[in-house]
Order: sequence, then C-alpha cells, then structure tokens
Amino acid sequence: MMILTGFGLACLVILLIATTRELRRSSAARVFAVFLIASCGFLLHPLTPTPWQWLTLNLEVMLPALFWLLCQATFRHRLNLVSIWSVMALYSVLAPWIARVFYSHHNASGLARFFGWELGEVFELLIIANGFWIVLADWPTDLVEPRRKLRALVLFVAGTAVLLVALAFNLNIAYAINRALVVSIAGVAVTTFLLQGRFGELSFKSGLAPLSDIKQQEQSTPPPLPHVDFQKEHADRLANLMAAGYYRTEHLTLKMLAEKLNLPEYRTRALINKQLGYRNFNDYINQLRIAEASKSLVTEPDTPILNIALDVGYRSLSSFNRAFREIQQSTPTEFRQKTEIT
Repeated sequence: MMILTGFGLACLVILLIATTRELRRSSAARVFAVFLIASCGFLLHPLTPTPWQWLTLNLEVMLPALFWLLCQATFRHRLNLVSIWSVMALYSVLAPWIARVFYSHHNASGLARFFGWELGEVFELLIIANGFWIVLADWPTDLVEPRRKLRALVLFVAGTAVLLVALAFNLNIAYAINRALVVSIAGVAVTTFLLQGRFGELSFKSGLAPLSDIKQQEQSTPPPLPHVDFQKEHADRLANLMAAGYYRTEHLTLKMLAEKLNLPEYRTRALINKQLGYRNFNDYINQLRIAEASKSLVTEPDTPILNIALDVGYRSLSSFNRAFREIQQSTPTEFRQKTEIT
C-alpha cells in the first residue's frame, strides 16, 4: 500500500513539474496543475491525520469539476462558463464544502444530506459524462495530429480514473477502490508520454499557430523536393476550392472537405495545419467566412446582417456574431458603423 502510494505520488509530482513551464501562457495547464494537486489529496486521504482530513476531502470533491473544466480548456476554442454545466460543476464542489462545515456526511440525513451531498453526486456523474462528450465532439477539429491523439488518450485515462472513483464513492463501495492503485495506473499511463519525450506535444493552446514557428520548423527539417511539389499541388487545390466559396457550405466538416479534395482526412488535416498554420479547423473556416462578411458589411450597407451571416455559411445570427467578435474584436454592427464613419 505504502509503495503504491509513494509511486503514485511520484508520478503526480513529475507531471506537475513538467506542467510548470506551460503555466504562464495556458489556462488549461493551470487547470491541469490544480487537477494534479487534487489527485494528490485523493491519494493521501487515508494517510492524513483526522484533524486534516477535511482538506483532502475538499480536494477530492473537486476532481470531477476539474476534469470537466480541463476538457473545456483543452478541446474547446473558448471556455463557455455561462452554462448549466458550469452551475452543476460549481454546485458539486461548493455544496459538500459548505455542508461539511456543519455536519459530516455520515451524520447528515434528509434534506441536509440530499442538498449537501447526494444532489452534488448526481451532478458529478453528469459533468464527467459531459467532459467525455466534449472530448469526442470537438476532437476532430484539432488539426495537430500527434497532439490530438495524445490529448484524447491522456484525458481518457484521467477521465476513466475520475469516473471510477466517483462511481465507487457515490455507490458507497469506496472501500473496494485502492486509491494508490488507481492513481498509479493513471500516473504511469500519462508519465509514459512524458518519459518518451512526447509530453511537449500536449500543447494546451488552440487556434492559429505562430507563422514564425511554422517557418522555423520548415527550415530546420526541409522535406524532399517531390514531397514539396506534392503538398503544393494539394495546397493549390485547397486554395482554389475556397476561392470558389466552398467555405460557405453549411455544416461544413473536415470530412466533407477531405472528400471534396479526394484526400484522406489526416492529409487534409496536415495540409491546413502545416501549410496554412491553423491548429483548429473551425478557426480556418471562420477566418474565411468573416473575411467575406467584413467586405460585405462595407460594400453592401443596406443588406441586413442576418442575410450576410447566412450567405457566408452560418446557421444563426448568434453564431455569426460570436465568430465575428472573436476575429474582428467588434460586433458586425459596430464594424459597419465604424467603416461608414471612416
């Protein structure tokens, strides 16, 4: 037991040290660091003196919410913290924290037990399930192939461990779960990537890759000439297709684009990532759509904004406004009024 606990703790500490270099520039890395600290609390709880077990219990209860938040920060282009899922995640953490101030879990009953723990336990399972859905739903839009695979695998390992623990505690069979074993297995799986020198590929950043980084990489490892010609041919086909307005297609996916180019998905993904510098497929399409919409807002001042949004491929005005604000740093109305003044 003590050997497994020490081994699991060592894995967590190694991962925490490896994450420190990303802390300043990545919100997801910070969430991951807190997730590791909460995992340490879960692992050390049986060895913690009774007067201090409230601290490890409070760390434990954070794990499902942190897993959900980590999925959001890693796979979503932007955090959506104003949602019912955020409310459930926050409740699952705060309710037992507050309830534990007045009574223990074992002594609570009736409404106090329901609102203090049981409702939060249901929310824990729901937000874990939503975290898995985020991984599955947004995973295909990531254009960086190694990072895509490693992210999914690491989050799957972490999510399975969290789900196993949540089920065990919520079903009152926690005694059957060896904390050290669970953490050790998850820690070994994640640390393996680190020891292979591949943990750096788990970049916690999304969006457009710096063009300087791409150019530097191309200069340091130039591909053979035939490969360059081959890639240029595909890049030209992609450019011609988009110049013809294919990006206006509603519900456009990477799979649809790959079929249109008659290329495998992984080649299409690499084409957009390595040739154009994008790390997310939706970023690429939004840039093209908003560029055309911006021109239309200026050249067609009498055309309703909704019409322009539909013309460039958006299904609703809200999704268009959101993408426009993110790229142009203003609403379509503000952008049109500003250009009219100038």
